[in-house]
Amino acid sequence: MKSRIAGRAGRLAATVAGAALAIGLSFGSAPAFAYIEAWQGDDNAKGFESDRRLKACDMEADTNAVEGEYFRVYDNSSSHLWDKNGAGPDNCVKSGAGAVLNKVRVCEQQFAKPDACGSWAYRI
Repeated sequence: MKSRIAGRAGRLAATVAGAALAIGLSFGSAPAFAYIEAWQGDDNAKGFESDRRLKACDMEADTNAVEGEYFRVYDNSSSHLWDKNGAGPDNCVKSGAGAVLNKVRVCEQQFAKPDACGSWAYRI
């Protein structure tokens, strides 16, 4: 009698474990966090290396320079990363490593008018 109860308990445990595994595989898992990313038109700036570096990319061959403006955690002054050749597509410059990025935006330099800037993107 004891062995029948132990056998049923073992089968039940295996069934529950299998169901939990199937549910986990079907939903997958999300990354620990999403990298910060900002856009202005087709140009973008994106954090990488755990949001400790920034990459600003001029994706338009329009002769306009692109700037990634950013703030790091615990720093109230903005930093600027320029891709000055305006060459596009997929032309990127990268910052050095530092404290984690807190907020980022992309601006495109315009001739004889204010720069076109996208919205600020904030780290989640």
